[in-house]
Amino acid sequence: MALVLARKGVGRKGEPWSALPFLLPAYGLFLLFMVLPVLEALWLSLHREDLFGRGREWVGLGNFQEVLARPEFWKSALLTLKFALVVAPLELALGLLAALLVYRPYPGVAFFRTLFFLTTAVPTAVAAVAWGWFLHPVGGWANRLLAGLGLPPQPWLTSPDLALYTLGVITAWAGVGFTAILLTAGLQNIPEEVLEAATVDGASPWTRFFRITLPLLSPTLFLVGLLVVLKSLTAFGQIHLLTRGGPAESSMVWIYRVYQDAFFNFQVPLAAAEALLLFLVLLLLAALQFWLIGRRVHYAA
Repeated sequence: MALVLARKGVGRKGEPWSALPFLLPAYGLFLLFMVLPVLEALWLSLHREDLFGRGREWVGLGNFQEVLARPEFWKSALLTLKFALVVAPLELALGLLAALLVYRPYPGVAFFRTLFFLTTAVPTAVAAVAWGWFLHPVGGWANRLLAGLGLPPQPWLTSPDLALYTLGVITAWAGVGFTAILLTAGLQNIPEEVLEAATVDGASPWTRFFRITLPLLSPTLFLVGLLVVLKSLTAFGQIHLLTRGGPAESSMVWIYRVYQDAFFNFQVPLAAAEALLLFLVLLLLAALQFWLIGRRVHYAA
């Protein structure tokens, strides 16, 4: 498209609006599916309506005050924090390990790249069903392996003490492929001359990794870390398909609380307020990451 526009002279100096017709479809879709739903959610959060969606009444910030006064909301916020503390470090560590194993060419590397990146290609529903079979408390292979080692079976998804952390591991596994792809690209952009010079100077592999590789990889790590943290706070598919917020609401994270209030409790204005509060938290976290970490990132000249 850019080549076609260049040949036609679109976008040259003096024609700033000539590309607008080509951008209008994208702008229209963005407005329809992104901006308008956010505005609708904001409008709903400032009103109260009956069970059937009739007769909206303006309440201002009343819905937000009601949400913040509910103990179950703060329980969901705490569960979301625990979930993110499992998912984000685990996915980053596994993604970096996978990238380090496959970013250089060697015999058979294509097989391992396919194996690691396969988690990205598997749909969430398929992965959730597979994990449900694997972790089944009676006939699942996980408990069969434990029995073979002489260990007792575990209620991976049916115990309030284990369900959230099990879902965290599953979510991290599902994101490893995408994380590894980005980190592999970042590792391949590190100049080999720098690493070779460090080797000639007698630097050990650990020294090269921590003093050269990680600093030069920091822009990619920062981007991936930001995406992983935000994604872990909005994970929905695995929770919905495997536990539905249970058992005993032990996996009722923030985003699933929004879904539950909107489509099961029929408290749409309260759910809209919860969704907007989650949006503000994500925005604040992104800003904090840019402020605390982004300015320490090493960008190569």
